[in-house]
Amino acid sequence: MHDAFQVTTVVDKVNRIESIFAHSDRLLIGTAVGQLLVYDIKEPLVADDNEVPEVTLVNTVKSFSKRPIEQLDIIKEIDCLVSLSDGLVSLHDLRTFDLRMTLGKTKGANMFAIQTMVERSKDHIPVLTTRLAVALRKKLLVFVWKDTEFYETKELNIPDRIKAMSWVGSTKICLGFATEYALMDVEGERLTELFAPTGPSEAGPMSTLNSLYNMSIGSRGGKPMVTKIPNNEMLLARDHVSIFLGLDGTPTRKVGIEWSGTPEQMGYSYPYVIAILPKHVEVRNIQSLALVQQIDLPSARFLNQGKLVYVASTSQIWRLTPYSFTTQIDQLVEKQEYREAISLLEQIDAVLVDNKEEKLKCIRTLYAHDLFRRGQYDTALATFQELDTDPADVISLYPEMISGSLARTSNQEQDDEEALSNSVRTKKAEDLTEEQQSTRPASIMSARSKTSNTTKLNEVVSLTGLNLHDAVSYLIRFLTEKRTRLSKKLATSSPRSSSYNASGHFQSDEEEAKLLRQATLVDTALLKSYMMTNDALVGPLLRVQNHCDVQECETILSDKKKYKELVDLYNCKGLHSHALDLLERLGRQSEGPLRGVLPTIRYLQRLGLEQFDLVLKYSKWVLEKDAAHGMDIFIDDLAEVETFPRDKVLHHLETISDDLAIQYLEYVIHELRDTLPDFHNKLAIAYLNKIMDEQLQDDTKRSQLRNRMLAFLMESTHYRAEKILPRLPLEELYEERAILLSRIGQHDQALDIYVYKLKNYSMAEEYCTKVYREDPAKGERMYLTLLRVYLQPKHHEQPLLQPALDLLAHHGSHINASEVLTILPLSTGLHGLFPFFEKYIRETNKKRNMDMIVRNLLKAEQIQVEEQLTYFQSRAVKITEDRMCPQCNKRIGNSVFAVFPNGIVVHYSCKEKIEQTQWKLL
Repeated sequence: MHDAFQVTTVVDKVNRIESIFAHSDRLLIGTAVGQLLVYDIKEPLVADDNEVPEVTLVNTVKSFSKRPIEQLDIIKEIDCLVSLSDGLVSLHDLRTFDLRMTLGKTKGANMFAIQTMVERSKDHIPVLTTRLAVALRKKLLVFVWKDTEFYETKELNIPDRIKAMSWVGSTKICLGFATEYALMDVEGERLTELFAPTGPSEAGPMSTLNSLYNMSIGSRGGKPMVTKIPNNEMLLARDHVSIFLGLDGTPTRKVGIEWSGTPEQMGYSYPYVIAILPKHVEVRNIQSLALVQQIDLPSARFLNQGKLVYVASTSQIWRLTPYSFTTQIDQLVEKQEYREAISLLEQIDAVLVDNKEEKLKCIRTLYAHDLFRRGQYDTALATFQELDTDPADVISLYPEMISGSLARTSNQEQDDEEALSNSVRTKKAEDLTEEQQSTRPASIMSARSKTSNTTKLNEVVSLTGLNLHDAVSYLIRFLTEKRTRLSKKLATSSPRSSSYNASGHFQSDEEEAKLLRQATLVDTALLKSYMMTNDALVGPLLRVQNHCDVQECETILSDKKKYKELVDLYNCKGLHSHALDLLERLGRQSEGPLRGVLPTIRYLQRLGLEQFDLVLKYSKWVLEKDAAHGMDIFIDDLAEVETFPRDKVLHHLETISDDLAIQYLEYVIHELRDTLPDFHNKLAIAYLNKIMDEQLQDDTKRSQLRNRMLAFLMESTHYRAEKILPRLPLEELYEERAILLSRIGQHDQALDIYVYKLKNYSMAEEYCTKVYREDPAKGERMYLTLLRVYLQPKHHEQPLLQPALDLLAHHGSHINASEVLTILPLSTGLHGLFPFFEKYIRETNKKRNMDMIVRNLLKAEQIQVEEQLTYFQSRAVKITEDRMCPQCNKRIGNSVFAVFPNGIVVHYSCKEKIEQTQWKLL
């Protein structure tokens, strides 16, 4: 509660007051003896300066009426005072108070209501319209003035006696009866009952309000009251309950006002509802419905609502002078009634208070802090979110385990809130002298002395245990939303010193630095919050782009042994050496989730070319510990892996192991299809060195290496044989030497090795056959070369006649017989050459027969062509003088002509037209 009005007695000891009305600088009092008392008023607009209203009696109209004056009002537009006395409504001059006329039709009236509005005629011309509604018995009379001239009178029948009424629209009036309310449309003459049951299935807010209202009907002492309030609402009362309805009669709010007693009178003064109760006067906020002020006036009976609020008993009148809204807001802030201060500030116009938006933000911030202290974390954090509060201010509300260096002591929090409260208050209160402050109303002084530098300790909730868990959960939601906003702002920022962002606002380095600081606070606090509530969310946070403070988060994650998450943090921040050091340390351990080499392998594979030096450095321990898996760093099917410089990788592997170098070279050549001669040469030499290594005692492994080397030498076409041959031992690896000799064209030497060193004649024949398949002419010479190797050895070996005869028997058809006969020894038996001659003769006859067949076919084809030529040459066309062209119907004569295959003769020029026509038809 706070003091919205200053209460001052302005008129005292009046004999039997029956009605009051105030307008402008006049206060009118109607008495029970029919006298009209007229007072001049001189008063301040607000009560802040403690000026007491001055009320002076300027006129007593003794003969105003012979009976009590029950009601007073004015029609300003026609300069008229309206009164109700002795059951009649009369019109008086507003200045002289002389009787203008008595409305005879109103005999028996018990109340009236006046409304003046600007309406538009059928021609859309604005017309000032005044309506006077008078209630008498079961009738409603409506008198209408338009542009100050009397227009018409309507008489409407009503089902019950009217006990309360108020205009609530241009043509609508709300009527209150003994047990119900109704809405009357005076133009359409339609009466609509309010709070009528809609059926057994009625539900929702209307059902609740109906129940609340109907419960009050049977209470004692209640009477209907209707008050028109802003925003097209009306307030209906019964007993201690008041309900808000729209002008169409439907509820506008889920809850109404429950007064502490039964109101005798009810009115509205922006932005409060005022009600006279049996023992006091209550003032309530029209928006929040909270009790604002309770004024002890037990004998009050009458109320003048509006800008000039007067309350009267039968003998005394009090003026309720409002305090300025600024002063009221300051009171509420000092009392820490922030919700009420926000409600009040939201309702009042910006011209009535300085820096409204700034003050509203400050008070909402104070309110959010207050909610947080009282354990309403959801609402508090939602308010901070709406206000776009600096995340540092919110994070600092939490214990050090969340806020870190932002943690504040209770004294610091109190100082901060005191500073924020001071920013809300105006300087006007500070400038008051001690004398002025001593004359302030006791109610205000006592209220402020009670709340100065104090907090609602009885409502403060300890931020520990489950309370802390809940508070952190709502903090996560706040930080997540703030993180999204900051990301969008940072995305629009430019790396240049200053720029215009995507929204068109100028953004400098300072602004970007501020955003980065906030982002760091948010992400770091978010990580701490996850660690407290759900540590499974830490990993996803660290695996994406984040602004976590490395040093602070590193300590937290290390203490909690969250090594996977710590690696993710290092990776996201580009601190790859830190991550790899940690992975190596943990990988060498025998236990733990990051033991072994696989975590390091996966990390190194993702680094790519930019961090290639780190890949080489940290792959060494992996390869030494587990080479089988470690080689995945360099030979896995990943885009990053394939970008590594192959020569540097090879050099690195060569320093560790020859086997690893061979494995990598095989991957580069066979999988990546690298054709660089250097790699092919190195693989061949690596094979050779490994085979010749004296430390290789395993014959099986040596045999496998030789097979791989032979297969490579046979398949690859990119190595340089001349660079490998000198490295071969003279008395070993004859097969490898033979392959290399063949690559440099030394076929005779290669065949000599197959025949005399390896003594493998079938390999020698296969060698020649392979060459023959690729190039038959060259293959024939190769067979002849092998025959010479058999029969004309160079190293004093014995000629190998039988292998030579076998060669002739197998491939004699591919060898020139005359050359064979010059090479064969004279002592060679004819029976040994029979297979050769048989195959040779058969092949020769085959070729001769094939040639004859081809010759005869060509001759037959020639005869056919000659016959066709004779046929075409024998054809003739006779052009006579009467021969006509079928296209143009003209004689052909001596013109150039053309003949179609069917014998038709046309002009040459017509031939093209005929062909075009036929083409179109096709």
